[in-house]
Amino acid sequence: MPIRILRRLTDASSWRVYLILAVAILAALVSFSLSLQHRYLDGVVRRGETLQYDAPGQKSQTVVSLRHPNDEKGLILLPSDLTVQVEAIGDYAALDAYRERQDRIVAIMKSPTVQIGVRGPSGEIAEVPVQVRELDLSRLGEGFWGPLIVGLTAFLIGGWVWCLKPHETVTQVLAINGLGMLIAAATGAICFSQPIAAPSALISAVLDGNHLGTAIFGMSLISLFLIFPKRLVSDRVLWAIMATSLVISGLDFLRLLGATDAIFVFCFAVMAAVTGLIGIQSFKARKDPNAKASLLWLGLAVFVGAGLWCLVIGAHVVQGQMQTMPGSYVFISFLITYAGIAIGVARFRLFEVRDWAFRIFFYAVAAVLFIALDAGLIYLLGLTQSIALPLALAFIGFAYLPLRDLLWRRFLHGTSLNDSEILAAAMDMAFAPQASLRQAKWQGLLNTLFTPQVMAPAPAQVDAAFIDADGLHLHVPGLTGVPALTLSFPQGGRGLFSPKHVELVNQILRLSREAMQGLTAYERGAAEQRHRLAQNLHDDVGAKLVSGLSVADDASRPFIYEALTEIRDIASAMITESAPLDRVVAEMRHETVRRLDAARIDLDWPLWPEDAPFVQISALDKKALTSAMRETITNCIKHAGAQKVAVRLVLTGNRLQVNITDDGKGFGEQVMDGSASGQGLRSIADRIAQTGGIARFSNAEGGQTGAVIAFDMPLTPSGSATQ
Repeated sequence: MPIRILRRLTDASSWRVYLILAVAILAALVSFSLSLQHRYLDGVVRRGETLQYDAPGQKSQTVVSLRHPNDEKGLILLPSDLTVQVEAIGDYAALDAYRERQDRIVAIMKSPTVQIGVRGPSGEIAEVPVQVRELDLSRLGEGFWGPLIVGLTAFLIGGWVWCLKPHETVTQVLAINGLGMLIAAATGAICFSQPIAAPSALISAVLDGNHLGTAIFGMSLISLFLIFPKRLVSDRVLWAIMATSLVISGLDFLRLLGATDAIFVFCFAVMAAVTGLIGIQSFKARKDPNAKASLLWLGLAVFVGAGLWCLVIGAHVVQGQMQTMPGSYVFISFLITYAGIAIGVARFRLFEVRDWAFRIFFYAVAAVLFIALDAGLIYLLGLTQSIALPLALAFIGFAYLPLRDLLWRRFLHGTSLNDSEILAAAMDMAFAPQASLRQAKWQGLLNTLFTPQVMAPAPAQVDAAFIDADGLHLHVPGLTGVPALTLSFPQGGRGLFSPKHVELVNQILRLSREAMQGLTAYERGAAEQRHRLAQNLHDDVGAKLVSGLSVADDASRPFIYEALTEIRDIASAMITESAPLDRVVAEMRHETVRRLDAARIDLDWPLWPEDAPFVQISALDKKALTSAMRETITNCIKHAGAQKVAVRLVLTGNRLQVNITDDGKGFGEQVMDGSASGQGLRSIADRIAQTGGIARFSNAEGGQTGAVIAFDMPLTPSGSATQ
């Protein structure tokens, strides 16, 4: 899979790949270069809304002021000076004041040393000189690396999907969405690296860039759900909506949005719009399993990512810590959303989406429940954390997890057959006596398991079960006498095939093949035993009957001939030998002539035509035909009182019709209404039915007397002939 994807990337227009890499590298270099312009104070670290001075061998002390060595008066530090989320400041006047104080701190830190005022254990203020040092890579914390890595990852994923499908509008929108994420993350990382101070010009540039990227990301996200998986708007409307991101960022630049935190309101509005569009798309895609699978990924990604984002922001708002919220949290939540969207757009392994979607959903619900319970027990009931935490864990373990397992089995493993039923069905299929019956049972089992809308012969040889790239088709290998099949649109067109379905089919096929091999071995042994018995019957009993012909009188000789014929037929059936139809007909005619001559009954049975097609019939068909013919002639001799018997055979296509008439007294009323107790006619009907044929019994029509017995048997000839 990776090699094939890499080949597709390199075989496509390579300039797209180079463009994506160049933009990613450029964004990283800009972010690095601007972040490394910051300075830090030796021994001074940020902890929340304060600066702490960690002197060797002393306890940490709070820094309350900064003073340039040439100034007489220092700058008293305020909590707002260490704001991480600048947008949370609120109004533009406060933002301007914040930027002015940032410039003053930057000016102080241009000196090689700075006098810092620290508060001692007893509350006294003392100044300590500290060195000002240039920032290096080792000083860039998770506040820098987190957003930058998230932005680069999102952009590279979007670019990768775009390079795979460059001419699709949805991948173009996804690439723009990734670009917006990269712009917002690369600029945000500069501030989220949490320097002590930054120049006001850099702060303005970073804010404008971050808000531009956020606007592009938000409007392209809405646009994405307007065209995927089902298109709701035209391209003209789509790109007009995308262009509004520039309008929004322009209004923000001109300070016409009302407040610095308007960007958060915009993000909430985007999430609300996307949630509504997911509902609309769900309705549109209800009959398209591939679109439903993509939408399931998209909905799951939005649920987890947006839910995490709202949860983090809501928690910081409730605690009044919005200004110090780490920015990396926001970007990580959006990365979850973006990754899910990219997978859905790329349609990568969507046949596994159902399992993964429920798995992620259940874990996300568990996490949200745990946090909500823990917070509720602490803030609402006033419990301590040491008591609330075990109670929340106990609820998750004893209440939620069993419910999750129940839902998991209900929605993901609720097959219509259990293991024992599948095993029984596989054995029943393997032991079917005929290939047509085995094929019918196999198709019935597959239909029960998967309910495909289409089941057709596979267009090519299938060695092992596999599903195609989008999970719409399952290709099933054949069995002995059963062709390979292709199943399409499972669950009545509402689902996709998954790897567990492939594993199930392969397991059933493996069991069936092993059963068929065992049956073949058993039948081989039974055939060898039947062959020995048939040989003994023919050689021993037959030889004694032949010897008896030399001493038998004229009255008993026909019975001996009949016994020899029976022995030959029984021996032939025991060793399951097939025979040419013309030879079988000739042997039946010869036997019938001899028997009717002995009974002084005339026979009208023309010879089988020499130009008739050659047909090889099975031992079962041979035994059924000869036994039914013999029983019919016996009925004519013993019960009909006939003077003449006529036999006609017609081979048409794959069926043999046999018609036997006599001029006797015909069948009685009990035979015609089915109430007769005799076994002869019933034996004829049963033997013909074993071949899949039918036997009919009637009386002659048109004022004539006599009975009519007709057979209609399926065979496998290569043409047709009439006699």
